[in-house]
Amino acid sequence: MAYRIVPKLCRPGDGYSKMKRRNLIDVALGVEPPDLVVRSAMLVNVISRELHPADILVKGSRIAAVLEAGGAYGRDVHVIEAEGRFAAPGFIDPHVHLESSMITVAEYARAVIPRGTTMVAADPHEIGNVLGLPGMKALFDEAGTVPLRVRLRVPGRIPAVPAWMETSNGELSVADTRAMFEWPEALCLAGDINPNLVLRQDREQLDKFELADELGVTISGQSPGLSGRALSAFVAAGPEDSHVASSVDEIVENTRVGMRTVLALRPSRRLEAAHMAELARRVAEDRLDTRLFQVCTDDIHAHDLLHEGHLDHRLRALIEAGFDPVEVFQFATFNAAQGLRVDRDYGSLGPGKMADIVLLDDLRAVTVSTTIIAGKIVYADGEYRGPGQSMSYPDWTKSTIRYAEPLTAADLSLRPPNNTHTATVRCIEAPAGRGKKTAKEIELPVRDGVIVPAPERGINALAVVERHKASGEIGRGFASSLKLRRGAIACSVNHDAHNVMLLGANHSDMALAGNRLAEIGGGYVLACDGEIVAELALPVAGLMSEAGIEEVASDLRSLEDALNGVLGADLSDKALINMNFLSLPNIPDYGFTNKGLVASDKRMQLVETVIEEGGRVI
Repeated sequence: MAYRIVPKLCRPGDGYSKMKRRNLIDVALGVEPPDLVVRSAMLVNVISRELHPADILVKGSRIAAVLEAGGAYGRDVHVIEAEGRFAAPGFIDPHVHLESSMITVAEYARAVIPRGTTMVAADPHEIGNVLGLPGMKALFDEAGTVPLRVRLRVPGRIPAVPAWMETSNGELSVADTRAMFEWPEALCLAGDINPNLVLRQDREQLDKFELADELGVTISGQSPGLSGRALSAFVAAGPEDSHVASSVDEIVENTRVGMRTVLALRPSRRLEAAHMAELARRVAEDRLDTRLFQVCTDDIHAHDLLHEGHLDHRLRALIEAGFDPVEVFQFATFNAAQGLRVDRDYGSLGPGKMADIVLLDDLRAVTVSTTIIAGKIVYADGEYRGPGQSMSYPDWTKSTIRYAEPLTAADLSLRPPNNTHTATVRCIEAPAGRGKKTAKEIELPVRDGVIVPAPERGINALAVVERHKASGEIGRGFASSLKLRRGAIACSVNHDAHNVMLLGANHSDMALAGNRLAEIGGGYVLACDGEIVAELALPVAGLMSEAGIEEVASDLRSLEDALNGVLGADLSDKALINMNFLSLPNIPDYGFTNKGLVASDKRMQLVETVIEEGGRVI
């Protein structure tokens, strides 16, 4: 019988050399002293799902032994007196996009390590869509300078959708994908792609699944709303998890077919606290097994990261929803490690595991007092002990907003096909509490041959300007998202291609904001009555700032204040994040790109914004 040899992935971190094995054996047997001991801790045992007192003995970067609490150790051993504090494995975020935080990796690490996160699995397709492979490499070059374990989710597809749907600047072929798996940080194949590409048996996607199978790595995916035969077909193709469930019934069905659910709190968009409470009840009443549950942050802005928290915030929410605390800690440790196929080294505290340890004062409140990564204390007594300065990104990563010509109001205007006083259009919206974006049919006035928005009804003009190749291509339409009463907002953070989105009560302020956005290299700009009223510069790929998280968070708060106070926006929870996803053609039922309105469900086609007489919403 012939056997296929699966290539061995080279993963970062120390392996088991013969000498290290001997050292661990000697320490466990008491022949040699440990380097570090966490004494008299209450161990959060995510393997046996129990709490019990223990001493944790560390040699180098690994745990040598877990023993009865209160042992005696030599003077040369560094002993942390836990005194009954809880000792848990470091938290693992299995699905995150670092760029969405708008800060550098160093600032990100400084924010999350004190909250107990020791590893993140990052899909860099945001910067990859803007700057391609070199941009993703620059991000991971910086990641190599921080104590946070930053692992690579190799992007599943760049560009995310075919070029006729959206213009991106990056491109990742099957050969490029294979090459990225040679990066030492590579763990799995990411899955932020339209599931209809899988159901349509897209050749490129199936080739990438086959590659992942050959390498023996996890294939991630997203299956928004898939059920029955469609869900079975999707899972049969290879994807093993989904992070976009929008109901408890969807989570239960995913679990029943063996798909891992990566829980992501998305207030006003998908899963909210009420869903978590309902899920906790279903788990208790139906005895639903939670081994396939994980928890992630996915996309989180700087001010939310600073003030709400990271995985700790999500664990608190799950505990408050009614889940058992130890079970919840499993989601963020052992379950995540198993899903990424790294549980041999990470995700639990036991002999031979990497010494990534979090000490907590309060388990239910998830209050972290000490974080240890690879046997080294990186946060304690309110002090972060990582590098104090972020890497400066090279000039070629900046000045990425390129227009064919400066924008004018006329460039952004939409004209009806006939000389009429009103026009029927399709208006894209993302209703609060619903996972799907919709397109509703509305009547708008026509003035001087231009269809104008109706801000008094919450209808704004919308334009998405191609910003990578200076093609001059612009998608024009209407949206009821922020519901601006006045002025306009311009933004270069728009998933997945990150072209420039302009949303406004009038076209003149939209053009003004868009032109200013190019001057500052990307980010957010607000304009009102011919003046710039607020801005946040994100010069690295139009996605990230090199400023500290406190400064970026403050600027974001000021931006939201101006959105509400000056522009009269309807600021529902996470309003800016929701706006960032208005473009996205990967999630049903609609997206809006530089090509115009995209039906991103089974149809996967462009749809005219203006409905001619006798026309109907498709």
